[in-house]
Amino acid sequence: MATTKKTTPSKKPSKTTKAGKKVKARPLTWRFYVVTVGIFLVSVAAVVVLALFASQMVARQNAQARLDRINQIYASLNLDDTYLLANSHVFGDKRVYEWDKSRTYSSEQDYIKGDTVSNTVAELDAKIKAAGFGFIDEPYPGTKATQYHYKSSKGEYIRLTVESKPYWDATSNAAVMNQSLENIDSMDPNAGPSKITIKVNLDDNNE
Repeated sequence: MATTKKTTPSKKPSKTTKAGKKVKARPLTWRFYVVTVGIFLVSVAAVVVLALFASQMVARQNAQARLDRINQIYASLNLDDTYLLANSHVFGDKRVYEWDKSRTYSSEQDYIKGDTVSNTVAELDAKIKAAGFGFIDEPYPGTKATQYHYKSSKGEYIRLTVESKPYWDATSNAAVMNQSLENIDSMDPNAGPSKITIKVNLDDNNE
């Protein structure tokens, strides 16, 4: 009776060199580490640059939105051609006082109007209230210059200052020329034309 010889599956030969020895994995070289670290640093730098770019874009968009709102507030006052714009310093970015972080600078527009101080104050008071701002304070009652503060329901502020331009000019000139103020005291502080300052602040009323 014939017998069959059991055969066992042959093992796959391990990777050998020509001499029949196993090949050891090559150790990672310093070049590999340098390349890996370089790729990592480039990736980190790219993320940082993108984050900075995105942050700057957001800041610019916020500043533009604030500027648009401030311009809207000035436009809402509906000042006609009798208000002559003498100076404009309007900006959208939030500018904090260096010595007091709770206070911010206000945008400002200055005008000259050919009318008395009292008439000008009454007219501007009505215009500001019609624009949605409520009266909140008169910080210096009884002084030569009239100043009123207003606030909107959105927490925005307007500061109105009106004073006699002839009186203001005489006072400023006397101070520069080191002259006496005796004659100035007799001037009418209500006399026109009126010098007007309108400040707008979206953040606070601490200026």
